[in-house]
Amino acid sequence: MLKSDRKKNVFKIFDEYLKPLNFKAEKAGGDPAYLLKLDDRVISFFMNFKDAEWIAISGIKISILEVEKYLIEAFGKGYIMDKYFFDEKKYFLTTINDKNFTNIYDGIEINSENEIINFTHWYINYLETSGKKFIETYSYLPNVLRKMDELDVKGKTWQDREEGILSGSLDAQFRGLIISKLCNDRNYLKKIEYCDNIFNIDTRKDWLPYYEKLKERLNTVEPIYNL
Repeated sequence: MLKSDRKKNVFKIFDEYLKPLNFKAEKAGGDPAYLLKLDDRVISFFMNFKDAEWIAISGIKISILEVEKYLIEAFGKGYIMDKYFFDEKKYFLTTINDKNFTNIYDGIEINSENEIINFTHWYINYLETSGKKFIETYSYLPNVLRKMDELDVKGKTWQDREEGILSGSLDAQFRGLIISKLCNDRNYLKKIEYCDNIFNIDTRKDWLPYYEKLKERLNTVEPIYNL
């Protein structure tokens, strides 16, 4: 099956399921995506149709706009647009992503109509079960904070590859502090101390000006939750 036919058939099934749920398809480029844009967040997933005839697909990604606006402010929009895929149309900064998701079709050729049906129905089942639970649980910032605290107890980072919740590399620490402040976290100052130790290292000095700018900005941010 040609890659173009594989895309056409996959999109047809996903469109039938996702468009009634108000997801918008962005099919151009090498990483087509479906996005649900809400007032406070953007929910998305991406695909990549491989030349080796298999389909890479991501788990659910959520951009929580109230969090990302402070991260963008710290770095500057120009820096963010230069460094990351970010256009506020197809590409948004990801706050959290479902790290429990596994593509069981990873590396497996998908060529027939029946194989495409199996693949798309498997992913739709994910959206209706664990993907839905992820969205419902972690669209609420206090639940993200609770997960961060659980990771702290385990001695794991907030962006741990297997158990983490936050997206990014060191920018995950920025997200963690923003979430902590927005939730009026009683352990906010402890998290500041934790992040100070991360960024006050010579090899991370390029991050320090942005980190200090974020801390200063957070001093003026009013919480939206009161835990």
